[in-house]
Amino acid sequence: MRLPLALLALAALGAAAVGAGREAEEAAQAGRFSTPEQHRCSWELRSAAGASELRLSCRPPAGGGAARSCAYRGEPRRCPAYGARSRQYWRQILGRLRRRRHPCAQGGPLSARLCGPGRAPPEAQLRLLPAPGPGPSPPAAAAEPTEDPAETYCAERWHSLCSFFVGFWEG
Repeated sequence: MRLPLALLALAALGAAAVGAGREAEEAAQAGRFSTPEQHRCSWELRSAAGASELRLSCRPPAGGGAARSCAYRGEPRRCPAYGARSRQYWRQILGRLRRRRHPCAQGGPLSARLCGPGRAPPEAQLRLLPAPGPGPSPPAAAAEPTEDPAETYCAERWHSLCSFFVGFWEG
């Protein structure tokens, strides 16, 4: 009688440890990449309470100026495909950042192909957080990012193909 209870308790503790390990794995991840302009960037992903923050620190090539830091924030868990394919989501996001000439420059929101327009709410996209500065912050209307040309000019059913050609054209 004691043996089955002991095995049950051991199994429950093992499952709790695996779940805690998975949460710790999602809580903080880090890595590095280079941009087409040879900026060397390091990134760190932090997740808490449904929101995720991707922090970047980019150094330009030798003699290219000062290093820049920035952060993107969003709620990728609001995307239905994120739960089953979160690794693919983050690979696509980092791939988009790699292709940007200046990852910390103001641009459109970051979204993975699996959570693109029509597949997830806008909150699932990662948006560049305003940099803290000494002066007053600009009005919210001026801080809105520009839209992706593929989203503007392509019908939803052609979005994938159109995005490919727009990405190819922009380099």
